[in-house]
Amino acid sequence: KNVNNVLRLNMVANIRLLLVGSLVVQSTAFVLQKKCARKVTSGTKGPAVNSSRVAATVSPEENGGDGLVTRLRKSTSGRKITLIGTAHLSRRSNEQVASVIESDRPDAVLIEMDRTRLPRLGLTEDDLGRNFVTAEDIVPALLEDDRNAAANKRWWDPVVDIMLDASTSVARKIITGAYDEMGKQMGELKAGGEFVVAVDTAKKIDPNVKIILGDRDSMVTIRRAAELAVRSGDPLKVLSRFNAASEDEMKLIEGKVRKEMGEIDEKEISVAVVEALKSDVEFRTRLFLRLEKDVPEFTRSFLTERDYIMSEAIGREETASHVVAVVGLAHVLGMTVNLKQKGFEEYIL
Repeated sequence: KNVNNVLRLNMVANIRLLLVGSLVVQSTAFVLQKKCARKVTSGTKGPAVNSSRVAATVSPEENGGDGLVTRLRKSTSGRKITLIGTAHLSRRSNEQVASVIESDRPDAVLIEMDRTRLPRLGLTEDDLGRNFVTAEDIVPALLEDDRNAAANKRWWDPVVDIMLDASTSVARKIITGAYDEMGKQMGELKAGGEFVVAVDTAKKIDPNVKIILGDRDSMVTIRRAAELAVRSGDPLKVLSRFNAASEDEMKLIEGKVRKEMGEIDEKEISVAVVEALKSDVEFRTRLFLRLEKDVPEFTRSFLTERDYIMSEAIGREETASHVVAVVGLAHVLGMTVNLKQKGFEEYIL
């Protein structure tokens, strides 16, 4: 049971909690659509599976042996970017973030965070310094299904919007509560602690370092996922597809951990599963590929769109010669591909 709780705390888990929190509204919207005897046009298959995104690799192991540090640079300008992929409940991630920032001494540090989540980390805007910036103005380009939805408004859409807004608040509370509970079970770890470490470490080195809040509002992401699920025409089937994909893959990683560690305390198993999710590149690649293929509604909102936003937030900081970005491990692959499209190339220290 503890292991299953831990698994809910990675990217995949956030989506499941969202689905549970918004299941009522999705079902109601689905019934409403059926009663109106209209077939909802489904175009929400999301982007086609981007093989280059899945195939993107991280640089060789460094700072803790997790192999989740990717280094890129642009030959024309000499600008450097270091991506650190983290697990949001991991002491090793916290240590790795501090180590990389101390050695790299960057001009700017991006964290996968927005203004609304700062209080949960015990941070204020004053802690970030007067020159901090956000990604609030960066919006992913609309795809064809977005344009179609905007052009073909239905009379019941305002009702669905109200219900989606309500379910979004519920889902966020569920996700937050799950992180808090598992942090306690795993030794009083604080979810997102690596972001606090990033800010504190960078500010100790250089009080004038620029902090970039590179993520969009979490409420926007959660609502976007629910919106795409409803737009698919059958949100319950989306839930079924997600459960099938995630359960199959998670059983494999849990089984591997148990086999390697034998009979030990369940709390230690929980910590080991989180670390395994970080270090097993083959598992992550297979999981993300399957989710992107089977549940595009949610990889699009939780991964693809946010990968774009954070990559753009880094790319426009042209005066920063070196940016270190601290992001969840699920974002490293997509951001690497996005940054390569901007002319950056991977390199090894």
